[in-house]
Amino acid sequence: MPSAPVKEADAASQKPVKTIRVRGISASIFANKAKTDGKDITFHKLKLQRAYKNGEEWKHTESFGRDDVPVLQLVLQRAWEAMLEMKNAQPTEEEAE
Repeated sequence: MPSAPVKEADAASQKPVKTIRVRGISASIFANKAKTDGKDITFHKLKLQRAYKNGEEWKHTESFGRDDVPVLQLVLQRAWEAMLEMKNAQPTEEEAE
């Protein structure tokens, strides 16, 4: 029996497989599953955000300032490398058979 499609609420509550944090900026990597040509595949997506404190409460934004750009570059580089490692760790078609 085919699995039910993932609802938006389910996708939003999905936990990242890896999070990279540097100076309040984080890149969260999420694993997504799909079927292509009858085969299950996993691909990864990325969400960037910056944490900041408003009084005693921590908040998050997807807006970045000029001084965030070098940190974003570093976080993105590390996230890209992690995503490549995850892709390389997946079995090839020959290994899966």
